[in-house]
Amino acid sequence: MLHTTPRNILTALLFAAFLFGIPTQASAGTLKIGVVDVEYVILKSKNGQKAKKKLKRIFGKKQKELNKQQEELLALKKQLENPSGVTTPDKRKKMLINYQQGVLKLQESFVKHQQSLAKKEVELMKPILKKLESVLTAHAKAGGYDLLLTRSQHGVVFAKPTYDITKAILAKMDGG
Repeated sequence: MLHTTPRNILTALLFAAFLFGIPTQASAGTLKIGVVDVEYVILKSKNGQKAKKKLKRIFGKKQKELNKQQEELLALKKQLENPSGVTTPDKRKKMLINYQQGVLKLQESFVKHQQSLAKKEVELMKPILKKLESVLTAHAKAGGYDLLLTRSQHGVVFAKPTYDITKAILAKMDGG
């Protein structure tokens, strides 16, 4: 026995619309989509290249400091491993303590270095990301896009090349 409740009527109408393909407001045919590789744009843009060089310079300077500490520890370790190099047990004990403290200090320096680099990267990327957001928004509005997607490791797996707007966004990021 069929009941004609408003819910059943609505369900039947929705089924008929689906079955006969009555266009809806968000049909795929009218949706304009763009895909952009944000990581590529950031790395290849002029400002992204400058930030990368600056980070590399900072990293190199701090890495030299860490390498120097590590070389000093390796020299101390060689002395400890060579029994003829240590004259007394007390001297050996002091060297071992210095070595262990040096290893801890090196580890702390490494962690601080990593944190400092991460902080500097965020600082350098902030204006780039802000500009990218405004470029993407302006491009989407000007191009009549309904949806922009980002191509990344966890994002878009495949898109036809006609949807890829990466080069256009990169050109606009660099003032083109």
